[in-house]
Amino acid sequence: MNIIAANPGSYPRIGDKPGQQRLRRALPAELDLVRQEVVREVMAEQAKAGLDVISDGQVRWADPVSHPMGKFAGVSLGGLLRYQDTNTYFRQPVVAGALAAAAPILADEVRWSVAVSPRPVAVTLLGPLTLSRLSLIRGGTYATPDALMDALVPVLADEVERLAAAGVHAIVIEEPRMCLEPEAFPRLADAFEVIAARRGSARLWVFPSFGDAGALWDKLQSMPVDGLVLDLTRGGAAADALAAAGSRLAIMLGLVDARSLKLETAGRLAKAAAALLKKVRAPVAGLVPSAGLEYLPRGRAYEKCVVLAKARDLLTGRTAGGKKRSGGKKRPKGKVPRRGARSFRVRGKSGDRVRGRR
Repeated sequence: MNIIAANPGSYPRIGDKPGQQRLRRALPAELDLVRQEVVREVMAEQAKAGLDVISDGQVRWADPVSHPMGKFAGVSLGGLLRYQDTNTYFRQPVVAGALAAAAPILADEVRWSVAVSPRPVAVTLLGPLTLSRLSLIRGGTYATPDALMDALVPVLADEVERLAAAGVHAIVIEEPRMCLEPEAFPRLADAFEVIAARRGSARLWVFPSFGDAGALWDKLQSMPVDGLVLDLTRGGAAADALAAAGSRLAIMLGLVDARSLKLETAGRLAKAAAALLKKVRAPVAGLVPSAGLEYLPRGRAYEKCVVLAKARDLLTGRTAGGKKRSGGKKRPKGKVPRRGARSFRVRGKSGDRVRGRR
């Protein structure tokens, strides 16, 4: 099994070190150039931490809802609303007419990021269920959120095709509303049939974030995607389902809490991952944060990426330089060195929670 460490989502764009607050101080005329500099910087930081697959940090995004929806004709941006249960906010899209994409949603900016990235690039994009539920419908084009969702599916499928053509390694469709609205799953499964058919050579992942996906496990296994991203810090049902039933799909384990200042240890993380990955039948698996890293201070986000990379090395026998360890006693497959007497718990004390920091 190929085990990787990755960050497919956001990364703090502001830090405490000199030079890491350029976006706050940039003049309007220089904003685009400064954003490009910060994209390079955060990608280099993730690569330095040892991650195999990185993101552009969503540096150019105001928020995950208005950034894609604001690209459509027929949509204006309204007031601020709280995003999920965080202390971050998004501008609510107001849909008053038929959706029409005047330009690519993300592909143009991502194409540049792929060209300058030191590692393969992943992109996370909110899915049609969540975008339709977080938008305000005003007008007669779409009478219901379901009608808006149906209209979003083909334009998101177009964008997935463009992202794949731009050289993106992995595309994560994040659906925070999936766990909150399980009755919408049949419509969502149909949507993914359309989207998945356009992914080209890119790997397509679904991420039921901000919830415990254990109750949806059997349904998730039937989805036409390459893999699942799991937040395993919000409860143990998804971990229990994986341990009991296994997975035909590739799995990215979100064992590193992206909303807690508490720093995990690589040994305990690897031990927890090794037990769960035994039940994954796909040839690819990985370790990821439980959410976008934007909720953490930048220094702590970097340290959590380092922990992900070190845990991967323990699982695979790689050294810090990326080479396989040689010599010494062979470790049994799936085992990692025991460090300390305490075992890692998927759902333990969360430490100091961080609910929103950019």
